[in-house]
Amino acid sequence: MAETYSTEYPSTIIVQRLDGTIYDLGKLGFRVTSFDPPSPNWQHTYQQVGKYGAQLINSEVQQTTIPLVLDGIATDNYDLELQRLMLRQIFSSHEPFYVISMRTPYLRWKVVADTFSIAQLNSYHKLKSVAINLLCGDGYAESTATTLTPFTYDAESWGIGMNLPNGVDLDYSFTVPSFKVYNASIIPLNADERPVTIVFKGTVPSSLSIFNKTTGQTFTLTRKLSTSDTLIIKGLVPIVNSSQDYGNSNHKYLDFATGWNDIQVVGATGFTISFETRFYY
Repeated sequence: MAETYSTEYPSTIIVQRLDGTIYDLGKLGFRVTSFDPPSPNWQHTYQQVGKYGAQLINSEVQQTTIPLVLDGIATDNYDLELQRLMLRQIFSSHEPFYVISMRTPYLRWKVVADTFSIAQLNSYHKLKSVAINLLCGDGYAESTATTLTPFTYDAESWGIGMNLPNGVDLDYSFTVPSFKVYNASIIPLNADERPVTIVFKGTVPSSLSIFNKTTGQTFTLTRKLSTSDTLIIKGLVPIVNSSQDYGNSNHKYLDFATGWNDIQVVGATGFTISFETRFYY
């Protein structure tokens, strides 16, 4: 059988697997006709108050369904079957994968695909429009870059609509005891949901405390640290030199509110501390 080639379309949607494999749907011969992420899927819980009303007692974001619709046009029926097999491979959902719209290449959605069917139009070498529902458990898009990526607009790492303050140099690595950390997300970064990775290296004679004055939280580690030690706080458990050290902490954690967070480090000298996270929209 002679080798065939599919029609190429402009790059519109990129699928990125967890191992780094990239699928450009346009270059693979699939014309994306719609990709419409909805707003977060809020679920509200009410409690009846008296006879004539109810009170909102809780609101939570559930998984969001993102509809994706595409067409495939092939050079012959053999090429068409290859496209059908390729779609199954691209959207295989034995594990999550990322979807990136080239309209906003600095954002990605972590998804799995719902079951979808692939029908063929007779004699036209064309797939009928394939509708694929992408299920996003996080409910939000996340930045493709982290806060340790330089905040420049080249390389498509950051872009408009990301709540980045104008005319302000954003830093996420510090050597002074008092500073501010900016959370550009539209949601708080809670330690038990979307933890910020905090890495500390420095001299601590007896006890280290990190205050987030904005949220009113304090993390304390009551042990000595030298410049050869590395403390990592991600979520609820501190790790010193690759071993968890929950017993020497005050069993507290640090959240980060939206916008600016006033941070203070007490009990350390000659240190560096960094904050790594993605932002959520």
